[in-house]
Amino acid sequence: MDKALKETSLQERFQERDLRAKTASDMPLELASALLGHADPRITQKLYRRRPDVVKPLK
Repeated sequence: MDKALKETSLQERFQERDLRAKTASDMPLELASALLGHADPRITQKLYRRRPDVVKPLK
């Protein structure tokens, strides 16, 4: 942690579980589910997706 804070522009401490959630939030649900080893994408959606999906308006 100390090395990461010194060598990068990070300003806050983090835990491994935060990295899993960031991975799940930053990529498509199906890919994140496969990378995290979940058999069902609903598990990834329920437990790890913290950022809402961006949708395009109809008009």
